Amino acid sequence: MDEARVVEIWNPAGRRTGSGYLLGDDVVLTSCHVLEGTRAGSGAEVRRLDPLGRTEWVPAEVVWLPAEAGPALPDLADAALLRITEQTWRPPPGPPVRFGRVIGRDRIPCLGLGFPDAARRSPHERDTMPVRGHVDPLHGMKSGMITVHVDTGVVPGRAGWRGSSGTAVLCGPHLVAVVRAEKPVAPGVLDAVPVTALAELPGFRQTLETYGVHLVLEDVGGPAPDAAAGPARAAIGMPSQPWQHRIREDVVLPAMGGAVTVLLLVGLGPRPVAAVWTIGSLFAGVMAAWTIVRRRAPDRTGAGWDAAAGRLAQAVRGEVARRRRQLLGGDKKAINVAFTTVPQGGRDAERAWPRGDFASIADYLEALVPRRLVITGGPGAGKTLLAHELVHRLLGDQTYGGPVPVPLGLSDWDTSVPFPDWFTARMARDYLDGSDSTAWELLGTGRIMPVLDGLDELDPPGGGQSRAAAALERLQTFEGPLVLTCRAAEHERLSRAGHRLPDCATVRIERVGAADGARYLVDRAMNQAPLRALEAELFAPGTATAAELSSPWMLTLASLVSRSEPGVERLGSLTGIPDSGEGRQRVRDALLEELIPTACAPDPAERRRRYEPQAVSRWLRLLAASLPGGSRAPAEAGDGAPRSGGLEIHTLWPVAGPRAARYAAIAITLACWLPALVLLALCFDRRNQLPLPGLVLLLLLTPAPLASAWQARAPFAQPRRMMFRRLRGRFARVRVVLGAVTGGVLMLPLIPLFGQGFALGAGGGFAFVFGFGLALSVRADVDRDRLLLVGAPTALAVTVVSGLAAGGLGDFVGVLAGCGAGAIGLVVGVQAGLRAARRRGGGEPDPDEPGVPTPLSPLRNDTMAGLAAGAMMTGLTLYALLFVDWLRVSWPLAAVTAVACGLAAGPGFVAITGRQYLGVLAATRGRLPWRLAGFLGWCHDRGLLRSAGTVYQLRHDELLEWLQRPEP
Repeated sequence: MDEARVVEIWNPAGRRTGSGYLLGDDVVLTSCHVLEGTRAGSGAEVRRLDPLGRTEWVPAEVVWLPAEAGPALPDLADAALLRITEQTWRPPPGPPVRFGRVIGRDRIPCLGLGFPDAARRSPHERDTMPVRGHVDPLHGMKSGMITVHVDTGVVPGRAGWRGSSGTAVLCGPHLVAVVRAEKPVAPGVLDAVPVTALAELPGFRQTLETYGVHLVLEDVGGPAPDAAAGPARAAIGMPSQPWQHRIREDVVLPAMGGAVTVLLLVGLGPRPVAAVWTIGSLFAGVMAAWTIVRRRAPDRTGAGWDAAAGRLAQAVRGEVARRRRQLLGGDKKAINVAFTTVPQGGRDAERAWPRGDFASIADYLEALVPRRLVITGGPGAGKTLLAHELVHRLLGDQTYGGPVPVPLGLSDWDTSVPFPDWFTARMARDYLDGSDSTAWELLGTGRIMPVLDGLDELDPPGGGQSRAAAALERLQTFEGPLVLTCRAAEHERLSRAGHRLPDCATVRIERVGAADGARYLVDRAMNQAPLRALEAELFAPGTATAAELSSPWMLTLASLVSRSEPGVERLGSLTGIPDSGEGRQRVRDALLEELIPTACAPDPAERRRRYEPQAVSRWLRLLAASLPGGSRAPAEAGDGAPRSGGLEIHTLWPVAGPRAARYAAIAITLACWLPALVLLALCFDRRNQLPLPGLVLLLLLTPAPLASAWQARAPFAQPRRMMFRRLRGRFARVRVVLGAVTGGVLMLPLIPLFGQGFALGAGGGFAFVFGFGLALSVRADVDRDRLLLVGAPTALAVTVVSGLAAGGLGDFVGVLAGCGAGAIGLVVGVQAGLRAARRRGGGEPDPDEPGVPTPLSPLRNDTMAGLAAGAMMTGLTLYALLFVDWLRVSWPLAAVTAVACGLAAGPGFVAITGRQYLGVLAATRGRLPWRLAGFLGWCHDRGLLRSAGTVYQLRHDELLEWLQRPEP
């Protein structure tokens, strides 16, 4: 119980005292008979509880009385509402009051605090007395009242309870009833009017709504959840792997790999067979047998997956807290909007409450059977915020043991892909550092609850509901808990067409009331006086501002604009506009026009103003043009582009047009390679190695820049990454050893072909690149058998071709060939291993802590991978040019050539995302800021953009539409 909400009441007309409880900022609940002789609109006085006696009586007016008020007032209608009218009144801080509905048959502990006659200290002053006991639902069931038994503390006589009428009875945090009088059956037995009965009285709920109090009834008490509710976490039916795949992966392909290895060893073995060759062959046979044996079942113990789910919950909790703050305009204060349950006429979830609000959304979902919810509302109603609030409250509850809610946007779902495949891939990318099989297993074992935002965003406005309808059909086969958001109009159209989710509760978010909106706008302001002066005019009935500010998005926008004095003046200029479509559009456009100048206002923490509003507006309009609906949006077909409503730093090429940025990336790629090729040719010329064998070596290098240029022109390239933190653990050591062992096996067939020196160099180069690459950049859940089965023969083929072409130049060529073979074998083998692991739906949980990437992570990771690869190639080239006899040149030329080769191997080959990013900057030629990544980060910090995983998004659809609109 919050003692700061307890108030004492004085009725001058009836010369009576009573108790009350503050329900909102200025609304007090009490008993009707306490106000005997007072009519609606008449005055009374209230005084807040203060142990030090410093509070004064303040005036209040009666704002609601039951229609039957009079001598024959029914017991169930004995309640009244007062509103404090004192201008200097300030409500106590704290969360909103929660209301409860007593269910079940068991006693429930309760607490109340009133001012009875038994605690009289003087004719004009009473002390407090607690009503501490329990509520007995079985006592007085026919009356409809709630019986309160005071069984702890002092129990006065019957007359001593006078003055306690109006005392709020709370069971835990829920207000369940208001005390009416003592029952004559025994001392300490009180009659109380249940809140459920008051909710049915005409005008009671509406009066509370007028003054910003949401009457949401939550269940209190009752039996423990029965089996009908189902377990908190149950396995989900997932698509099974076809038996043909299992046979091919477990028997045929490993057997073929073993056979190929044995044939190579027999055909290439020396004559006579030496002891070393015999031992090596035996070791190779063990490796081949290891690939044939059916892989050991991964660790699917509950403890292992629970630990993975716990790490995921920690990552989601931090990410959702950040997104929630973004949605609230960089603040923590949210609008406690209410929602109502909308019956769908069949196959609705059971146990859905009639109403709910932000404060009760988690409890609302937990009460559903099954736990499946669809959140609807108008544009800007707060659907996304309510979904994130649900995740925030569930994961913030230390006692919550259900599935981890994982929020994802639906806009980029290709509905031809099954939902589990798409969802696990997105969840792995955004929350699990790329671990697909961990995501698959967590979803399949019921440890995940998808929270899917934006069903209406799957189809363009006015373009039908083909993808949305297909998405609903896909989701109908998903059996687990689920939360989905959609605009109300689109959801109703889909429902009428027969497309909706069965066994779901559907809720619709209500518009924000004037009292809630005014309180939110004033409370968030740093300087509240100007907004208090505008409060009445902004929310005057029949005005365009009152209509527009009933939207949480527009309220948040108005709050951001009102942070500056010009913004407050602009708000003041919008008052008095009559409510109409044109008037609302005028208010909306005015708020959007002020958003960017407000964001560009100097920050006291910054030394200078970074961007001009005109430039920011121009740049954002250019970026918005590349999104769906914009003039530069990529075509829906023919380019392999996934549909997305966000800005990803590595897929910004549409900003410059369909080809310009990609061709610029090709040019940058070739520019990275050209210095290396020219300087190598110069080195060969200095050593008299031209035209042969230098030309042969240059020709062997030619496929690398061509392949890199071809990758750079791809519309959607996969950013590279390296996780150096892995080097500290056993995981990396095991993989490095695996690479070394595989390299040793590959040496065996190379010895009789090219000699021991070439074979040792090739094996060592392969072991270094393959082993460390496997440790630093490959997920734990990859199918290692398939990776080795595909990667090792590929690397062997590359090494043999290199040896045949240039093996006679010396053993150092073997080192180069081994490094190249390790890189190519890793690329090919990892792709095969990931596909095999994905089809199996298995693999061990990734030991790495789940990391939630930011939109700049792809560029940062890709750049780091390129720098690491470039540094390794620089060192290798420098060694060759200084210490290999047939390549040795002067140290200045060697140093320059080594740096050029590092530039070619790192930024020119590995860092594909970095090249595409530079291609965008080059192709836009100053139309975007040169520090584009920094600008996007600044927009994110200032609330113009929000982020989800690796994607930036415009703050709201209306902001996107405004930016895509032609400038006047």
